[in-house]
Amino acid sequence: MPTLEQAFSKGDFHTALKIGRKLLTQDPDDLQTLLMCGASCIELARSLTEKGANIGAHKEALIYFERFVRLDPNHGQSRVHQSLARCHLVLTSHVKALGHAKLAVQLDSASAMAQRLLGESWQQNGKSANALTAFKAAHQLEPGSADYLEAVQVQLHKMRRFGESLQYIEIHRGKVHSDPKNQSTLHWCLHVTWLSLNKVDRAHEAISKAHELTPDEPRFLSSLAVSHYRMGDFEESEKWCDQTLAHRRTTPHARAVVQRTKGQILMHRNQYAKAKPLLQSALTVLEGDGPTTLALISTLRRLGETEQAKALANQYRKSVEKKSP
Repeated sequence: MPTLEQAFSKGDFHTALKIGRKLLTQDPDDLQTLLMCGASCIELARSLTEKGANIGAHKEALIYFERFVRLDPNHGQSRVHQSLARCHLVLTSHVKALGHAKLAVQLDSASAMAQRLLGESWQQNGKSANALTAFKAAHQLEPGSADYLEAVQVQLHKMRRFGESLQYIEIHRGKVHSDPKNQSTLHWCLHVTWLSLNKVDRAHEAISKAHELTPDEPRFLSSLAVSHYRMGDFEESEKWCDQTLAHRRTTPHARAVVQRTKGQILMHRNQYAKAKPLLQSALTVLEGDGPTTLALISTLRRLGETEQAKALANQYRKSVEKKSP
């Protein structure tokens, strides 16, 4: 157990989990080992960009935490229910996630993370107003954390309350901690909100500042590529596209976004044959995405593939009609 705790405290979660699994073969009912193994799985999942691997890590964590609760049903630990809520959120067990998130808040209403998980659970259950209330409660508990500010911003955007989102950010931005990570997240929030308000110049300033503060943050790279494209600077956009594709922590979604952007740039250069495979690859991830689909339809038409273009256009039109209220 001391070796397990030492590995965990050093952030060596692979080693911690390996030791924990071995200890559980000797004593499967050891409560502390179950907690450490579950926590190690969740920490490892944070670095897993591949969806299947991430889900697998949360499934294993769920086994450890559920066994802990069965062995000690009166444990009274908010963090255990927070972990269970997190696992069920990833595994899209909406009702179970909400139940554990509620228990987590009941056990520790002053926990910002418990409130956030409650917000995410309400969100998955389609209760936008309840989600917003919980996210605001989390942010009120830790106003210096830009992560909680972002949770409020994301929910307001889901509710299409973009002006209110900007107002909320401006009111609270002075309370955000001054360290680079928090400030870069703040500017990311501003970037997303300015984009939603169609203020491209302001959005570009914000994403540039976010990247300047934390240049190793991978999610800023694809947004810089798109931002430069919107500003009409195709050469700079291509540079950021290539950096995004080369980054080891680029997510499948970010990769698809820059593939679409590179495809759009090639379209502007009348290089439709080169644009086509990039747009097709992007659409396998960004399924139903309007800009990607419309770009591919236009490319197919330019290449004389009218039947394929027509079929894709009909498919897209039906999907739009289905989404319309």
